[in-house]
Amino acid sequence: MRKKEKILVTGGAGFIGSNLIERAINEGEKIFCLDCREDLQNIRMFNDSIKYVHLDVRDKKNLYHLFQKNHFDGVVHLAAVSRVIWGEQDPDNCVLTNTIGTRNLIEMMEQTNQKAWLIFGSSREVYGEPSSFPVNEDAPKDPINIYGRTKLDGERMVREWSHRTGNPSAILRFSNVYGNEKDILDRVLPRFVLGAIRNQPLEIHGGNQLIDFTHINDTVKGIFRTIDYLNNGCDLHDEFHLLTGKGTTLQESVNVLSDHTGIDHEVTIKKGREYDVDRFVGDPSKAMRKLNFKAEIRPNLGIPMTCDRFQEVFFT
Repeated sequence: MRKKEKILVTGGAGFIGSNLIERAINEGEKIFCLDCREDLQNIRMFNDSIKYVHLDVRDKKNLYHLFQKNHFDGVVHLAAVSRVIWGEQDPDNCVLTNTIGTRNLIEMMEQTNQKAWLIFGSSREVYGEPSSFPVNEDAPKDPINIYGRTKLDGERMVREWSHRTGNPSAILRFSNVYGNEKDILDRVLPRFVLGAIRNQPLEIHGGNQLIDFTHINDTVKGIFRTIDYLNNGCDLHDEFHLLTGKGTTLQESVNVLSDHTGIDHEVTIKKGREYDVDRFVGDPSKAMRKLNFKAEIRPNLGIPMTCDRFQEVFFT
């Protein structure tokens, strides 16, 4: 049985963070949730079970005070400008949060002599437009947007931190995580699901996308498998995909929704955005081999599950 740990989750009020915290609480972990947002709806039900730290990772001084007062067993670093489009709209903030914020976190951990493992939430966006599929972790990194470039910067810093300090770390590259109401509802799949429930036209930018959609339940399971790996004689540093290894086109996702709702949903195609990666399917075999992790909820099941969840939360 894994020992209970004191874990800091940055970006803990976000989609992945809040779902991770929910499971961590259920497993008896002592959780510190760091976030700078004012909207804490995703974690409001955990108020009595976590220590909430209202703090921005750009704030080096107060990060230092946090680490000076607390020694953590592990840190899951998810705080970020978390959407490609937000990075393009405000690239300076994206760099300050994703790159400088990660540097601040690592420097303050090092200055306070934290003996902790570190998980860095990265993204498929670091690969840009891959030339072949499925993409493994060693494939060339050539991001086409500012978000991907800042995530790649963060990966490099985490890797160097491990080799410099001897503390174990893992980079987890997520791919289009979806699955419940804590998501950003303007992202493509939640937007499709809400539009389908309302029987509204569904809008696709580009139309050629092939996406490795990953359900939030699988993502959280993969993070916990990574924690186990870091606690049990792992390599000093490692990198993993947490994804299904199956590509789904946006039209196929619409078809799944149509089958589930019994409505032939209207689709409108708009011009694609030059900073969006159109096609990505990742290779999950390394995570299966080293983490004993396999994503089990394929989109043909996960999309209807999400639709039912949204119907329950937002329309009843």
